[in-house]
Amino acid sequence: MSQIITPEEFPMKWFKGIKFLPRPVGNHGGHYKMAYKNIITAFDIECSTIDLPSGPQAFMYVWQWQFGTEYTVVGRTWDELKAFIKKLTKGMFKEQGIWVAVHNLSYEFQFLRGVFHFSEEDVFCMKSRKILSARLPHIEFHCSYIHSNMSLKAYLKKMGAEHQKLSGVEFDYKKIRYPWTPLDKKELEYAVNDVLGLVEALKIHMDAEGDTLYTFPQTSTGYVRRRAKEAMRKVNYKWLKEQLPNYEVYKLLREAFRGGNTHANRWAAGKVLHNVKSADRSSSYPDVMVNREYPVSEFVRDPDESFDHLTKLCFVNHRAGLFRLRIWNIRLRDKYCPIPYLSKDKCRNIRDGDDWPNVYDNGRILSAGYLETTMTDIDLKIVLSQYDFDSIEAFDVYTARYGRLPDPLVKLICQLYHDKTALKGVDGQEIYYALSKEMINAVYGMTCQDPVKDRIEYVEDSEELFIERGEEPEKLLDDYQRRAFLTYAWGVWTTAHARAALQVGIDLAGEGCVYVDTDSVKYIGEIDWSEFNSRCIDDSTKNGGFAKDKNGNMHYMGVFEQEQDYYEFATLGAKKYAYRYEPGGKMHATIAGVSKHDILNDAGEVIRAGGGTELDMNGGFSAFLTEGFVFRDAGGTELIYNDNPECKEIEVDGHKLPITSNVVIRDSTYTLGITAEYRELLFNISEEDTCIFDNIDV
Repeated sequence: MSQIITPEEFPMKWFKGIKFLPRPVGNHGGHYKMAYKNIITAFDIECSTIDLPSGPQAFMYVWQWQFGTEYTVVGRTWDELKAFIKKLTKGMFKEQGIWVAVHNLSYEFQFLRGVFHFSEEDVFCMKSRKILSARLPHIEFHCSYIHSNMSLKAYLKKMGAEHQKLSGVEFDYKKIRYPWTPLDKKELEYAVNDVLGLVEALKIHMDAEGDTLYTFPQTSTGYVRRRAKEAMRKVNYKWLKEQLPNYEVYKLLREAFRGGNTHANRWAAGKVLHNVKSADRSSSYPDVMVNREYPVSEFVRDPDESFDHLTKLCFVNHRAGLFRLRIWNIRLRDKYCPIPYLSKDKCRNIRDGDDWPNVYDNGRILSAGYLETTMTDIDLKIVLSQYDFDSIEAFDVYTARYGRLPDPLVKLICQLYHDKTALKGVDGQEIYYALSKEMINAVYGMTCQDPVKDRIEYVEDSEELFIERGEEPEKLLDDYQRRAFLTYAWGVWTTAHARAALQVGIDLAGEGCVYVDTDSVKYIGEIDWSEFNSRCIDDSTKNGGFAKDKNGNMHYMGVFEQEQDYYEFATLGAKKYAYRYEPGGKMHATIAGVSKHDILNDAGEVIRAGGGTELDMNGGFSAFLTEGFVFRDAGGTELIYNDNPECKEIEVDGHKLPITSNVVIRDSTYTLGITAEYRELLFNISEEDTCIFDNIDV
């Protein structure tokens, strides 16, 4: 058990006896500038908020710094922290220091920057106010939230840390505590568990992956990126280099890139449906990376830009197509089409037409007089199956040769799938299952990261604080591609292939399709998945995308697997749906902007879990379908940044309380509703012909 001590009680002799880790040999691009003490440490602060005439302000009332699993140092003021750091680092050489994990460094940094000086080169920002690391003399803070890509509670649970995060409800964040407020045993335990549990989780993670403080990936995709780099070293680099896009092709790829297809059938929206079924595609993104073909040569501009020639290139000659389109008087062929494919956000220069005005279905195009868009041949096939138009022109047409992804990369994906499947539910292998699951989910994320991202710099003395460097995008692309081991086109094609596979499910469901989300189809009626699944099984068997679970059952990538049926289901659009699994059962809800944290009673029992139960307690589906329902308990939080507080110090109860730069976290509400445009569409279609959902039990 860790000893909880004050800064004055910290055993400096013990700490000085901890050796520095030898720095890795070789050229690491300046990444390993500091030789770290061979110990994992974690830092955290707890804050309260008070309302001042200038607005709400937050202040630190306790800080805790965990050293290994031996000592938790607890201090109450910034002056104590300054003195403690000075004592810790006394006698260290210039490039020696301490590695410190902070879960959500972006939050702590807003306070630390008001106490310590951070120069421009000391802070690494992923984007404005998103801090990956920050450095003081002999101290390096690293964000474990960005590393794990999950909340502290989820990370400690996933890693199986001995000390888990305690209930924030029981702790009561709203209680105002000052640096002089005595902390009872429970309050102290809550604060200590955050840093002790984090050190335990990091140690488990490092041991499982064979990492040191120098090799520990800073981001959640770092693990799979490391293994993918190793796999791609077996591939001819000249072959890859020839595929890397020039700036013009890159722009088309960015325009063509789309994520998963998430949408609600407008004919089903606003109705409570019964006996809705759901099927999910197994490992959708890994499946297409293993079983589909990708551009595997340089994109070459075609001098013949006629649409007929384009379709011949793509659908007869089997070329990977990337192109821009102009389309006049486009409209859906079938007004009951459940999930229109074209997204308004991915189209440009949209104009009304005399015969076909612009009509949108919650961001999807039902009709338009004119539009321009960029897409791949995979997208074009779906568009041609759904839409009619008066005229269509292609321009800026590029094509590449189709082929399979490199064998070493495919084998890595198959190995991760095998590990995830084989380790699921195996006692003693929980951490390795969690890691393999995380990595296979990150394979796609690694391919779709935008290679042209301007660097964000922290400039302490500027008004904006976080400033884009403003480098030329062509230079940023060149810089990225000098170290690239994958091509961005593979990420673009991964999501396109996954949307095409989902479209098969949409088409099989037909008018009975209720809702889709990336790899999931929710529908009424019956679907025979056997033909589609049989093809997936054949492909996965041939290419290695299969594995046995602990019970000897075989699993295959890409197949549609039946999930639990919904007794009741209702949707108000993408990322807005509610459901029950059984009559009288608990209501669940998935709503973008509504959190799903648990609310506990005095006995520690969960009485509320997410927005669904909040709805349940206030009218159930009637509340969900009534515009203006306000989520209060699950409405999430909002951040208020105070970069330069007017008041630097206030007096409270005879004590002086410093107010530094800070960020206030306060509860927010979420009002459920739909856009006026979507409301009008739903009203209009309710006045039209009846649809399948009007003839079932609702």
